[in-house]
Amino acid sequence: MKITTTTTTTTTTTTTTTKIMFRSVYYVLLFILIGVNSLFAQKDLIQKKDTTSIRCKILTETPTIYTYAYLNAKNKVKKSNILKSNVENIEFNKYDKNLIENSVFTDKEVAVYSEEPIKSYQYAIAVGLNLSNILEFNAPSGPDKKSFSATTTLDFGLDYYKEGSRFAMTNELHWVFAIQKSGISGSDRIQRVSDDFTTLHDFSFTLSKNSKWNANLIVKNSTSVFTIYDGDYFKDYNNNGKIQGFLSPYQVVLSPGIKYQPNDYFRLSLSPYSVRLYGLTSQQIANTGFYTQEFDSNGDYDLFNYEQLGAELNIWYDRKYKKWLEMQYRLGFSSDYFSETDTTVLMDGMFITKIKLFKNIYLNHRAVLKGDLLQSPLKPYYKQTILLSFAKSF
Repeated sequence: MKITTTTTTTTTTTTTTTKIMFRSVYYVLLFILIGVNSLFAQKDLIQKKDTTSIRCKILTETPTIYTYAYLNAKNKVKKSNILKSNVENIEFNKYDKNLIENSVFTDKEVAVYSEEPIKSYQYAIAVGLNLSNILEFNAPSGPDKKSFSATTTLDFGLDYYKEGSRFAMTNELHWVFAIQKSGISGSDRIQRVSDDFTTLHDFSFTLSKNSKWNANLIVKNSTSVFTIYDGDYFKDYNNNGKIQGFLSPYQVVLSPGIKYQPNDYFRLSLSPYSVRLYGLTSQQIANTGFYTQEFDSNGDYDLFNYEQLGAELNIWYDRKYKKWLEMQYRLGFSSDYFSETDTTVLMDGMFITKIKLFKNIYLNHRAVLKGDLLQSPLKPYYKQTILLSFAKSF
């Protein structure tokens, strides 16, 4: 009897366990089927290039993407995008009916949006201003302070790029002009603080279609705009004549080489050989002896000088973050290994950072960094300016 009872109990337990297992498998399969039905829920079908499919409702179409609605595993309506480059085929109204009712899945026509073609030429302009005034009377210690200063900047860009073309170019103009007046009386004259007019150019040609490597030529020009007299004045108060003016002096640096550009915002250009064209257009300013030390046949200072500079490395970085932060950084290193005297490695950097306050109005931080990396001790020159600027691209 004991043996019979044990066998019966064992058989009953096994039967119960088997039923529980079958029931569990049933519920798991049912859950999977429900999940699959939810994932492939509506009338349209997207067939992807990886052989998978998405049952959905296509909502909008642009030249590059589809936007569609679908049901996830929790039976919630979700929206998503898929690049057309990943789609093999689209079948509209492949299925007779929607599996759930939702306003998103109504039988409305797909909204098709056309994108404006990208312009070959892109323009950008920014104008900045910084004003400062100190007026102090009867100071408790030291002399009274009365000063006025102003800094203005102008930045202009002209870029060219055409889809399918192997040629591209970047052109930039940067001008920083600053003045100061140390008092408010008539004898206190306005002086120039800075008058730096520079242009940067990058002309490139890809070595092959869609290549990240380019043959390029970087051109840098620099001069001043206003005529300046002794004492950094705008008038000849000391009767010593002009000491600086537009294109007197000027400098042009030509750097042909190879450029590596892995994306739209980073560029690295290496030039094994570069040259500098340096000169003046005013003989009067040249004869001051400040800018050239060689003479022509008439005994006047030369107006033009040609110099081999050696290698040059340029790093350009342009980036925008979420429409409120823009960075435009230019950093160059040059070595004059042709020099018969000490070799130098010169650093020349310009960094422009713009923070958007509201439409077209930015807080603009500009910095200049220069120096000789072989100088001991290393003492690079750094100068920064913060301005309020108006900027617009078109």
